[in-house]
Amino acid sequence: MKKSIKYAGIAAATLLAVAPVAAPVVSSTETTVQAADVDYTTADGAAAYLGQFANKTYATGKTPATTALEAGKTYGTNLSTTPTAVFSDALIAESRVNTANDTSFASATNAATITSVQAYLANSKTALSVGDINKNLELGNAVTFEIAYSYKTSASAAATTGTKTITFTPAAATATTTKAAVTYTTPISVEANSNPVATQLDSSVSNVSVKDQTGTELVGNTDQVASVTPGTVYYATLKSAEANSGTSDATLNTNGTFKADTTYYQNVTVTSVKGSSLDTYLTKQLADSSDGTYTINGVAYANTNNGTIAAAVTNTGASITLTRAINVGSESALGWTVEDVDGVVTTKSDSSYYTLKNDDDKTITNRALAKNTAWVTDQKRTNANGDVQYRVATGEWIDANDVTFSDKATTDEGAYTDEQALNGKVTLDGPSSFIYMLYNDNGEAVSNRALAGDSAWYTDKKATNAAGVTVYHVATGEWVQAGSGVNYVAY
Repeated sequence: MKKSIKYAGIAAATLLAVAPVAAPVVSSTETTVQAADVDYTTADGAAAYLGQFANKTYATGKTPATTALEAGKTYGTNLSTTPTAVFSDALIAESRVNTANDTSFASATNAATITSVQAYLANSKTALSVGDINKNLELGNAVTFEIAYSYKTSASAAATTGTKTITFTPAAATATTTKAAVTYTTPISVEANSNPVATQLDSSVSNVSVKDQTGTELVGNTDQVASVTPGTVYYATLKSAEANSGTSDATLNTNGTFKADTTYYQNVTVTSVKGSSLDTYLTKQLADSSDGTYTINGVAYANTNNGTIAAAVTNTGASITLTRAINVGSESALGWTVEDVDGVVTTKSDSSYYTLKNDDDKTITNRALAKNTAWVTDQKRTNANGDVQYRVATGEWIDANDVTFSDKATTDEGAYTDEQALNGKVTLDGPSSFIYMLYNDNGEAVSNRALAGDSAWYTDKKATNAAGVTVYHVATGEWVQAGSGVNYVAY
């Protein structure tokens, strides 16, 4: 019996000894853990905070806010602040995609910090001041903020670091037009008895150009030019076209086609988009066209009646009306069949010079080819009467009866031989309308340059071409062939 009591007493004493100690230990441990959870963020909390900021593009006319991050401080490396201060910064706050600050990150006072904030331009890492930031945004330059952060999720966890970048892009500045250089082709040429409808197609005015002060083409920009429209009314004189009554005073053939050897005048209208910068510019020019910023084919508008500006109407902006001449060719110019050739024509010696014809088969009065001179030709044309002409320049033809034709493959002189030094000049017989063919170092005819008659040229050497003809060196890589009208004089 005594033995049983003894064991029971020992057991009770053990329980009494353990019980008071066990409860406080459990309670103390729970209190410490709860206090630590308040001081540290979680990875999700950090992500939620950083995810609230995104790149910002301003709407048209948006004025950047004046930022107030860490009042009195300049953005730059080593600027340390708090997540709450960054979140509430006047400029950075504009990039927030929502308005609910993640408090678990902002209130994590143990190692949850913004260690650096730096603002810089896209092409430079130089830190910008508050004033510089706003100035650049107002000038249209994008500004990037780089925010360096650091946080711990517990006392024993390693710090997580990284950067968050936010780029602020100002709206593209509204383009302004402060100058308009208008160019277009006038006159244009058409065949006799052709249908006027061809000159009323949009494609017939594809060469109209309106360039602003930067040289940017506005025609084709649907934000600036609404249309370029050729007129359907033809006038007999430039004056009546500029008056633009809307009623034709020109005479067509009875079947409504253009009459041969006649000049007509047609208006072309360039219409701006309502409210565009071109519309604004033209409206100003309508009020005062004396500033010289508006030109038509290089001539200031103040000095010409062409290129008339009309005010905007209900649905369209101000417009420009241009007048172009339409030259109708002769009856004799009709029916030419053109074919490509590759040869050289040499003028005959029966006359001192030979006249040229233009595309309309009219005599060119200020140019001619001297006798015994060779010219590259690329086209031959034949009319219904069997007349043949060779083209020797753009819009210039010579009658086949005045020249001899040779295939170019057999007339290229090739390299020169028997070169000899000279010190003299080559004189060319006049009149000045005569032109003398030039050849390059390979003996090939030069197609875009020639020497005028009644002129003199220094020469430092002569040579012989493959045909045995003497040539004189008159310019770098250019030679003139000896012959009628070409004279050498030694110094």
